[in-house]
Amino acid sequence: MGSTYFSKRIPERTFKRRPRKRPKTFKTEEAAKRWAEKKGIKDYQLVNIKSPEADKKKIKVVKK
Repeated sequence: MGSTYFSKRIPERTFKRRPRKRPKTFKTEEAAKRWAEKKGIKDYQLVNIKSPEADKKKIKVVKK
C-alpha cells in the first residue's frame, strides 16, 4: 500500500530570488566605445575587470 504523503502533498511556496544585475561587459575596447557612443555617453572610462595577468580582456564602461 503506497503513501499519499509524497503524491498529494501541497507544494511549498518558496521565495525565488532574482539574479543580481551585472554590468554590461565587452571583449574588445572598440565594441565598448561603439556601445557608449550609441547610448550617448560622452564622458566615460574603459575599465578591465579581469586581472592584468589574464590573456583575455573583459571591459566595462564606467561613467566619470
